[in-house]
Amino acid sequence: MAIGEDGLGDYAREQLEAARHDPRLDRGHGGMVADFGAAIEEVERTRMMAIIGLQEIRRFYHREHADFDRTGGDRRRECDLQVYWQRAELAQAEIENSHPSINAQALIGLYSALDALVEQFASALRDLPVLATMNEAEKEMPEAAEHLTPELRAQLVTALEKLLKIPELKRLEKQGAARYERRLRRLGLGARRPIPKDLDRALREVGVIRDLLIHRAGRIDKEALQKAPSLTRRYEEGELIRLSDEDYRTYSAAIRWYGGEVIHRVYGRPSEDEDLDDWRQHHISGA
Repeated sequence: MAIGEDGLGDYAREQLEAARHDPRLDRGHGGMVADFGAAIEEVERTRMMAIIGLQEIRRFYHREHADFDRTGGDRRRECDLQVYWQRAELAQAEIENSHPSINAQALIGLYSALDALVEQFASALRDLPVLATMNEAEKEMPEAAEHLTPELRAQLVTALEKLLKIPELKRLEKQGAARYERRLRRLGLGARRPIPKDLDRALREVGVIRDLLIHRAGRIDKEALQKAPSLTRRYEEGELIRLSDEDYRTYSAAIRWYGGEVIHRVYGRPSEDEDLDDWRQHHISGA
């Protein structure tokens, strides 16, 4: 039986290589699609390892306790066993509570990746005609290009944006799919079919929850309930957000599906008969 590097499957090898050396370190700004995939994988990988770590801490205590009962030991070993018990109880509490802190931190990372994808992808696509025109002009007139100062280049870019009627892109605002669709529509990349209502609701909830985790220490406030009324089914004003594994599966599936949908719109639209209601299955296996 192959143990070690030779026993790795393709996906496990990709995970290990990415953990050893993040692929984003080898590329500069501009690889938005690849960065989105790498960010998603990193979040899922570290969440998985955190949960596995809790399970192993719990198992370690039981193994050590069984060995102590079998072989005995001195006072030092009893003290060590007490420490292992305390760690096991902490791990057990996190597991029984469905890893709320781990899930919260992971969702912040996922939502950040989706924001970056749409914001940077849209900007890059908008600027593409200007950059292509500038590059073509520099090839046609290389001597003139040599005399372009950064200031003159900036002025030319501004003039080309007006000439080519490059649309102005507003910053990401609001919640739900509308947060991204209004930016994408400016580039002709808006949704061709209605976004499923439950997907939009999930994106709206996770956006509001992300803001609360970052700016309100995870406490629900009145403004949050107004932005995402569906949260009133689970929370009241002033309550603390606790994200279960079920919450994580739903919200991570929404982010992964919508991010993939945006990428498909640029590189090839999905078939018209694709079941949009299948988005809930896009969480990672075992999440």
